Amino acid sequence: MAHFLPIISCFILAFSFYPLLNKIRKNHSVSGVSLLMMSFGVAQSIYFITYNLYFQRFYMILPFIVTGMLSGLILYYFVRYNAARQQRMQLAGLLVLCVVPFTLLLSPTLDMATVLNWLTYVGLVMSSIRVMPQTYKTIKSGDISNLSARYFSLQFVAGSCGLGAELSMAAPSVSHILTFVMILLTNAAQLGCIQYYKSRPAMA
Repeated sequence: MAHFLPIISCFILAFSFYPLLNKIRKNHSVSGVSLLMMSFGVAQSIYFITYNLYFQRFYMILPFIVTGMLSGLILYYFVRYNAARQQRMQLAGLLVLCVVPFTLLLSPTLDMATVLNWLTYVGLVMSSIRVMPQTYKTIKSGDISNLSARYFSLQFVAGSCGLGAELSMAAPSVSHILTFVMILLTNAAQLGCIQYYKSRPAMA
């Protein structure tokens, strides 16, 4: 199960991003999408990929590769469709800032395994707050034109698969377990927010 669930999760993640990417390409805009959420998606994926590579947990790498690549694709569309030069610089600065903790690996006095374990907790923090800016942006603007309920619902299902895969490991990682739990909670909150704004016109 520890091998099959991450693979299943990859397919679910790919399907979750598809409607969101389709809307962005159709509208030629990333309006309503939180770039901080996507930036943190790229950064947290790098943290967890590095950890799982080092500890040879190769199947657990797959979901994070899919998340990182597709989040990066949305950032590319932002640069292509919406970003002015200043916004491109801000995005580049944010991505650089997100990976600054990797400089700890250059310290000769720190054990690499310990540092990589710490970095997964940095990834946990990013995973915990990455959907919150999106939820705030949705509540503030009421703009759900580029948001897909399917994206957040399938992200929830993928998180469930990831949690199941981690719990079935011989030596589960606490940071991974907490990350998947936070994925479930934050995506459920965002999904509820979208459903609320979809139902408001019918209530008027």
